Amino acid sequence: MTFYDINDSDRVSKKSNIRQLVDILQTDIAALDAETPSNPLNTRKKYGVFKAGGLGETEVTSSLYQTVFDQDHTFQTSNEMLDITIGCHVTSATVTGALSPESPDSSGKLLFNAGSLMMREKIAIYSQYAQVLLGDSSAQFFAPFDADVGTPAVQDGAKIQDAVFINFKRLFIRDGMEKEQFSLKLHKLLPAAVGNDTNIDKLIPENTEDGNNDATFKLYSDANAKSNLNVSTVSGHVGNLVDDDGVKVGLIFYNKGILVLDARKVFNVSDVVTGAIDATDASNTNFSGFFIPNFWRSGSIDNIIDHICDTRFGRDNKSAIGFINETSINSTLYFCRVGPNDANFSTNPTYTDDDGNIRCIQNKGDDPFSYITTIGLYDASGELLAVAKTSRPIEKNPEVDLSISVRLDY
Repeated sequence: MTFYDINDSDRVSKKSNIRQLVDILQTDIAALDAETPSNPLNTRKKYGVFKAGGLGETEVTSSLYQTVFDQDHTFQTSNEMLDITIGCHVTSATVTGALSPESPDSSGKLLFNAGSLMMREKIAIYSQYAQVLLGDSSAQFFAPFDADVGTPAVQDGAKIQDAVFINFKRLFIRDGMEKEQFSLKLHKLLPAAVGNDTNIDKLIPENTEDGNNDATFKLYSDANAKSNLNVSTVSGHVGNLVDDDGVKVGLIFYNKGILVLDARKVFNVSDVVTGAIDATDASNTNFSGFFIPNFWRSGSIDNIIDHICDTRFGRDNKSAIGFINETSINSTLYFCRVGPNDANFSTNPTYTDDDGNIRCIQNKGDDPFSYITTIGLYDASGELLAVAKTSRPIEKNPEVDLSISVRLDY
């Protein structure tokens, strides 16, 4: 074993980015196959963490969010791709219209009409995202992001009152999302092909017709995000999501991998939806009303997520969401230089015989040689920090001036 000192001239640091295309399919989000809608794919997982009900009431169980997997989530090889949930700001018309006359109570707790469900949870989820992304749980999201510095009229038009939140998992966003490379397709209205599907009991808009432009997919992207980029001290780079007409419909937080969609803009609020929903009052389970605010108030979080995921993203093996992620790699290259008179011998006890003669040479006076297979990097106190192996043994003899580069990525 031979030791050499490495100085600053033998060390080079650099940074590089690796980009990867991520495609999330419609069927994975819907957890339903267009050809066999009666056969669930189990690619979306629910968590029954919320319970409501009481004496004489029907018990309601719901998730606060759902997770989309790249295959059946019961498989050990499945990967979590994203979480999806919904929320309402406390000043939203959806919230204020559901308050009971006695609200708030003596302790300041908001009280809601019997026809609403999980309103406090919907408010709390919105507040949680505001805390994480804006640094203030009472703050409100705006699209465009900087609209809160404008006039009141601009603010009112840009407020995101009712939101769909999508969190992409670290495995897929890596160190961030590439700007101007994001796209999302949603049905603003449902096409009749889905609306006429009688094999599943899901909430569907009424009176949709083939050929209706409003019933087709709408494409949302972060077009021109680089020229309109916002920077938040809390969450990093923020871009605006726009539709084909340039209307701001939400926000994309590149460093966090989170989307905030304005539900009042990406969906048609006046859609009349019908179907069975969760309710503590058994007489309220058959629902018919506007998508927003009625369904947003009356449905559980699971009801709303099920409707959005089952119907609004589509059910084919086509891309629903696409983006390019970024992985930042910091690298340090260490150049280990071995002079002609260094490392020509081995410390292996079999290198010499009992008389001290080198076994690998035939005649005395021949140049000794060895094979280098391992390089170790040590700190100043002699502690081994890293070990590198060569792809093949490298012959070293007095006629060879050798330089080996060792690259550490982190």
